[in-house]
Amino acid sequence: QSTPQLFSKSALESDGARLFTHAIFEEFQEEYKCSTNTLTSRGFSESNNMELNTVKDALRNRNFIVQYNPGTLESSCTCKLFERRGVPCRHILWIYLGNGLEKIPESSFAKRWTKDALRDIKSNHKGCVGVGDVDIIDKKQIEMTKLWSEVHETMGVLIGREKEHVEDLCKLIKEFREKLLPSVPPMTKHQELEELLGCATNNEITILPPKISKNKGSGKRMLSNKAKAVACASKPKRMCNNCKQMAHHDKRNCPNPFVERPPQNVDDEEEEEEEEEEEEEEENEDDELED
Repeated sequence: QSTPQLFSKSALESDGARLFTHAIFEEFQEEYKCSTNTLTSRGFSESNNMELNTVKDALRNRNFIVQYNPGTLESSCTCKLFERRGVPCRHILWIYLGNGLEKIPESSFAKRWTKDALRDIKSNHKGCVGVGDVDIIDKKQIEMTKLWSEVHETMGVLIGREKEHVEDLCKLIKEFREKLLPSVPPMTKHQELEELLGCATNNEITILPPKISKNKGSGKRMLSNKAKAVACASKPKRMCNNCKQMAHHDKRNCPNPFVERPPQNVDDEEEEEEEEEEEEEEENEDDELED
């Protein structure tokens, strides 16, 4: 990978450019710039071989306490940036600059943000596994690890290069793969599935019958139009107040047009209302019997 542009000629910043990936170095460089411009000392004390430095941050208008051990080069800050991101904060870098350190201590950065993180990954025939997952590594696994490192370094070199270089690499990989294919027997779908799962598949599969579900209101059959007509014909006929005929309807659902009648007195109207109420009660009784 190419070296990023440096803010100063400091050996500490150069070590960060050599150590971190490009994305993490941008964050580290921002913290380094602030450590040289916005911080001042507000106090110093020693306790149990530990130096306690009170640092004033002008941008945040706050004081932060940095604990630094000159013997082990271990440090911690109350801003807790290193605990959250794995990158040394501006306050710790300010202490390093004051003590003349030229390299970032290993205790002040996370291994996963470095360019060499992938070189320590152990691999097997199926791919990569984490560091320390394999206790015994044979020679083939060591060579596979070296191959992974070469692939990642080559991909880093190809960034920003011409298109022809990428095509040449793809051509070489394709030719090498075709050279290996005749010596490797093709795998069946069953073998590919076992390779993917990492275990042998079971040839016997037991399928149980599904559970019977009972929905609410099940068992009630919907009547067809013919069944409705037969049920209606079995009902007794009654007098319709509109057409004055014995039929299976009343004044509300009479198929004949409305028949105008001369006005009646109050007694006749009361009788009609009573008849309508009786018809409604009969209809309700019939509906209850159907249900």
